[in-house]
Amino acid sequence: MATGSILLGMALLVLTGLFIARPFMRPRNEEGDLTEYQLLQEEKEHLLDQIQALDFDLDTGKIPAEVHQLQRARLMEDATAVLKSIDRAGGDGEDTAIVPDAVDMDIEIEAAIARIRQQRRHKKSAPAPTVSVATNGHARFCSQCGTPTDPDDRFCANCGHKLTLESSTKTA
Repeated sequence: MATGSILLGMALLVLTGLFIARPFMRPRNEEGDLTEYQLLQEEKEHLLDQIQALDFDLDTGKIPAEVHQLQRARLMEDATAVLKSIDRAGGDGEDTAIVPDAVDMDIEIEAAIARIRQQRRHKKSAPAPTVSVATNGHARFCSQCGTPTDPDDRFCANCGHKLTLESSTKTA
């Protein structure tokens, strides 16, 4: 029985060793498949991430402003050199075909944002809608959606609109 246990233990040891060593036995051809343009794009993204992290470190007070200026200038020079290399490489045409569409998309997004902001400005400048009040002081309907409301409601149960009571302060 002792010999069988030893053989079983050795087999488990060999299997475990092979399982652990498997990632180290693979060839590293993944990076070799990347083109020069793709490598430059990765380097550019890496540099931009470093610049963003550096700015965050300044904002949180981890590094002084003098160190930030020096390191940011160095990173910007490196990023400029990489961008010039990307321009010289020209790419494979796939990313350059996307750029005009991206510019058009940015213009459309900015126009939509401007429309939404303008609508919000008009909403803010408009007077607050009021709720019609019955003679007994009970609010009857929401001015936004027309749903009947209870007298002690502050918001419409249907649309969530804030209810403001129009009360007359005239005395007879």
